[in-house]
Amino acid sequence: MTRFRIPRRSFLRGAGVCMALPTLEIMSGFAAERNPSGHAIPLRLGIFHKGNGIDPRAWQVEGTEDDFQLSQNLEPLSKVKQDIIVLSNVSNQPKGDHYGAMPLFMTGVQNRNPKHTFDQVIADQIGTSTAFKSFQLSAEPVDIRSTTLNSLAYDQQGRAKFVERNAQFAFDRLFRGLNDAGVRGELTSVLDAVLGPSRDLMKRASRTDKVVVSNYLDAVREVELAIENQEKVEKIGVRERVVSNEVVQLGSFPEKMKTMSDLVALAFWTDATRVASCIMALESSRRIHDFLELKADFHWSSHFDRNEDLARQFNTANTWYVDQFRLAIEKMKSLKEYDGSSVFDHSVLMFGSGLSHGGQHVGSNLPIVLAGGKSSGLNTGKFLDYPDQPPHANCLLTLIQHFGVDLEQYSNSTGPLDRIRKV
Repeated sequence: MTRFRIPRRSFLRGAGVCMALPTLEIMSGFAAERNPSGHAIPLRLGIFHKGNGIDPRAWQVEGTEDDFQLSQNLEPLSKVKQDIIVLSNVSNQPKGDHYGAMPLFMTGVQNRNPKHTFDQVIADQIGTSTAFKSFQLSAEPVDIRSTTLNSLAYDQQGRAKFVERNAQFAFDRLFRGLNDAGVRGELTSVLDAVLGPSRDLMKRASRTDKVVVSNYLDAVREVELAIENQEKVEKIGVRERVVSNEVVQLGSFPEKMKTMSDLVALAFWTDATRVASCIMALESSRRIHDFLELKADFHWSSHFDRNEDLARQFNTANTWYVDQFRLAIEKMKSLKEYDGSSVFDHSVLMFGSGLSHGGQHVGSNLPIVLAGGKSSGLNTGKFLDYPDQPPHANCLLTLIQHFGVDLEQYSNSTGPLDRIRKV
C-alpha cells in the first residue's frame, strides 16, 4: 500500500476541471496527519434553516426522553428517529420578528447586526485546511429588504458570508474550472473531462476505494443531470416568453431543494468544506407551494390563528420541509467512506427556525432538531425537554465546544446544554 499512497488533497484533473476526491484508503495516512483529531475522516457541521416558524400544536413532541412520539410536523423523521435529538423549551426570548429570526437561529439573540455566527466560530477552527472555510447555499431568491432576511452566516466583523443561490454556480465552484465558458462549451459532462485520470486512479485504488470512487462519480453525475434538467426548463421559459404553467414552474422547487442538499453532501464527502449551511426557506418566504396543492403563500399561512384552512396549509408545508431534512440525512447515509461508514456518520446537522409560533412572532421554545451518525458524538434518539428554558446560545455553545473550540461563553449563553453529547 505504501507505494500507492496519494496526498489527501488529491484531485481528478482534466480539460480545465478539478474535482476533489472523497477520503480513500490509499490516502488515509495523509488524512490522519491533516486532521487534528487524528481521525482520517473529519467531523462536519451542516445547518438547514426553515423560516416562518411553526404551529406549536403540530410541532410539539410528547413523551419522555427515551419514549416519545413524533408530532404531525416531525412524523417524516420516524425513519431516522434514532439519529435525531428533538429539543424543547430552548431560548428565553419571548418576543421576536422576521428580521431578527435568522440571527437568533445562528447566535441565540434577536439582532439586526449579527456578528460571528456560531458556524463561523467553528469554521475558523476546522475550516483552514479545506478549499472552502464554509459553504453557504440557499434555495430561495433574495429578499431585498434586509441582509438578515437572506444570510445565516456572518464573520467576526459582522460581514455576511456569500450565499450561492444558483445550483449550477455552486456546482462549478465545488468542481473548479467549470466557470470558464470555453471549457463548459467543450464539455458534455464534468465526468467526461476526468475520464482518463479516473481510470488511472482506479488502477492504483484498493478494492474498497474502487467502490467509493465509482459511487462518487455516480453521485456527481446525478447532481449534474438534475442541474441540466433545471436549466432546460428555464431555457424553454425564456424562449417562449409567455405566461404559462411551464414558466411559472421554472426550475421545480422540490428538485432545486434536493440538488442543494445533495451539494452539501458532496461538499462534505470530498472535504471541500466541513461547515455548510442551506437556507430552505427564508424567514420572510412568500413561496406558494403549489406542488403540494397549496394556495396561500408561506408567510401568510404562518398567520394561521383562528383560520384552520391556513393552519392546514402552513402545517402541510412545514411537514414537507421536515421531510426534505430527512432526505438530506438519507443522502448523506448513502455516500460511503473508504472504511464503510457514511458521510452522515461523521456529520452533525441542525434543522429549525428562528421563530416558534409563526403568526405571533415568538422567539421562545424554538423548533430545533439535531441529527448525527455513529461517529458524530451526539446522544441521538432523544427528546430533550428543558423546563428552565435555557437560551438557545447554550445549544450553540454546546456545538461549538463539540467541534473542539476552546470557548467558555458564546453570545448570551450561560453554559452548555446537558445530554446533547455522548458522555
